Parts: sequence; C-alpha cells; structure tokens
Amino acid sequence: MRIGVVSDTHVPSLYRTIPDELWRVLEGCERVIHAGDFDGWETYETFRQRFPLTAVIGNRDAFEESSQVPTKQVIQVGTFKIGITHGWGPKKGLPERVFQSWEDGPVDLIVFGHSHKPGVHTIDGCRLLNPGSPTDTITAERQTYAILEIGESIEISIHDI
Repeated sequence: MRIGVVSDTHVPSLYRTIPDELWRVLEGCERVIHAGDFDGWETYETFRQRFPLTAVIGNRDAFEESSQVPTKQVIQVGTFKIGITHGWGPKKGLPERVFQSWEDGPVDLIVFGHSHKPGVHTIDGCRLLNPGSPTDTITAERQTYAILEIGESIEISIHDI
C-alpha cells in the first residue's frame, strides 16, 4: 500500500494554494495522512474529496476538533499501527516530546508535523516521521512531503516539491 503523508499546508492564511506537484504525486496513493495545520476547513474538505483521508487537527487550524478531525488517531495498515498527531511547542526536542506524550498504546510509526522540518527519527524502537511542509517558503529550508510504502515493512521516503 502506498500512503502519501503531508502536514502544515496552511492554506489559505499563509499560502494561497496547494502546489500542483503535490496533487500529482498524491494521486498515486491509496490513502493520504495529513498531520494537521490545514488552516481552513475548505482545505480539509479539498483533501477529503480527493483522497481517502486520515487527518488530525493542528494548532493553527481555524476549525474545531471533531470526530472527523481529532487531535490524535491510530490507524491499522496491514499488520502495522500508525499513530498520528500534530505536535506543539518549539522545534528543538519536538520528536522526543511527541514520543514521550504518546499515550494511545504501542504503534509502529508516529506521524507528526508542526515544525515544518522533515525527518525520520527512532526513539526506543519506535519510528517517528515528520513530512515537513509542502507549502512553507518562509521558514522551512525546503518544501516536502513523504511517501509510505507498506508491505512486509514500512518504507519511508521524504521528497522535495
């Protein structure tokens, strides 16, 4: 299974649109995970209408938490459990804070966002993925998204827009 992973799109308050290249690469995915900070409900709806979507709310989302967009989620993909949350606070130490605060049972991967800094981390045997931001041209060094290839294992790749 191929899953697209994005976070921190911030459309429309900080950025006008989602890059066309992101839409193109996500079209080949069976599911999309969005780790919050869509910004507007319209952006959430656009993702939801285009893809099977699993999403969480971020600190800059201009809409309330709901059953559709909770603060945390755990999904089962094949034999793997993937936890999803947004993150909070300063960039420094964010992966550790996310891991230490995870209270929703053991997972194989935690997807988070918030810092706009892409990376894969391993803490106490659990992998964590921040896909970065596909839109941030102000504070991020690069605009990115991630792809998960799930079969016998979870293969993670981070790509530049």
